[in-house]
Amino acid sequence: MNKDFRLAFDILDKVFRENAYSNILLSEVLDKADNRALLTKLVYGTLEKNITLEYYIGELCQNKPSGKILVILKLGLYLLKFIDSVPAFAVVNEMVNLTTYAKKPKIAGFVNATLKAAVDKQFTLPKEEKTALSIEYSVPLWYIKCLFKQYKKQIAIDILKTQSFDFEHIRVNSKKITADKLEEKLKKLNVIYTTSDYNGYFIKNNKDIRELFDNGFITYQSPSSMIVCKAANVQDGNTVLDMCASPGGKSVYMSELANNLNITSCDIYPNRVEKIKEYSTRMGADNINAIVMDGTKFDDKLKNKFDLVLCDSPCSGFGVARKKPDIYLNKSYDDILALSEIQYKLLNNAINYTKVGGHIIYSTCTILREENYNIVGRILKERNDVKLEVMPIPFKNDGYIQLLPSSDGLDGFFIARLIKC
Repeated sequence: MNKDFRLAFDILDKVFRENAYSNILLSEVLDKADNRALLTKLVYGTLEKNITLEYYIGELCQNKPSGKILVILKLGLYLLKFIDSVPAFAVVNEMVNLTTYAKKPKIAGFVNATLKAAVDKQFTLPKEEKTALSIEYSVPLWYIKCLFKQYKKQIAIDILKTQSFDFEHIRVNSKKITADKLEEKLKKLNVIYTTSDYNGYFIKNNKDIRELFDNGFITYQSPSSMIVCKAANVQDGNTVLDMCASPGGKSVYMSELANNLNITSCDIYPNRVEKIKEYSTRMGADNINAIVMDGTKFDDKLKNKFDLVLCDSPCSGFGVARKKPDIYLNKSYDDILALSEIQYKLLNNAINYTKVGGHIIYSTCTILREENYNIVGRILKERNDVKLEVMPIPFKNDGYIQLLPSSDGLDGFFIARLIKC
């Protein structure tokens, strides 16, 4: 049995049936793979094409299978329809072998017949436009309807067409190394890199890059995440609160952008606070105090205390779904509405914790109005002690901006900057 197929099946089975996180599971077994690139592609590709694969299975089977057999069929169909490097007969044989591994040998004949029927079958999309787009781009139908309602049709389709981005974005840790010295190291290691427009580098991840990361010379941070920190425009001596900080990337970057900062970084869960501490220690950011705090509950001791409050709110994550395709698996529109109430509470408290004359950054990694414009708009209607302020970032803005996923490495982020009056 192909080892990488088996590892992919194990991960996908836990993701589909136990709601586990694919990136965590993949990182735990990647070093065991015979072909790391193939294993990564199988896991993320199957998740990315899940709705498409569900449609294919519905077209092939009168009664939709469930459990482990459904996972095997999805993996097999992904290999047959989206991977050219593995012959069809080998795919079918390996998936039949997986039925024994999954302790479902009685279903081997069904898997064999279903996948053989799929080899030459040309699947046609439904005529209804939004349903067809949902299947073609493998995203939930309710999400398609939201995009069409909130954006012009062509922009919505362009968002759907944005492909997975195969490069990692790294930035130098200015506390430990200069950009010139890092580039010297990259060249000595024969790492191919491209300089980004955001003071970072696009690279293909490998062992050498991970070693530079472990030593604190670089960190992985997306351009959009870095732009959030630029929008904060921290000044020397500022007191800063990062309300939803884990794993700590934005706190750490802000700690490098000005001198003598005093940063309090929070999360509701102790294990996530430990991640902030680990991140800041690795990067040599000794001006960060990580604490457990529920940002939705007002703490009177923090009222009017900070020069800057970053409210990088928990969100649906649709702006980074091309990197985390399991985002689409379990979210509904009701989840979006529930998140929006949490985001509203967080932003209100962020304002309460800010000094008069201080600033608040509200950001999310999603592209839905319910979590972005609507939250800030509601706050501005209800409160007369804040107003928008233009952000010092390389994009024209009126104090807020919606970045959309793009082919040049940008993720979908919303950013707004408020000043407390």
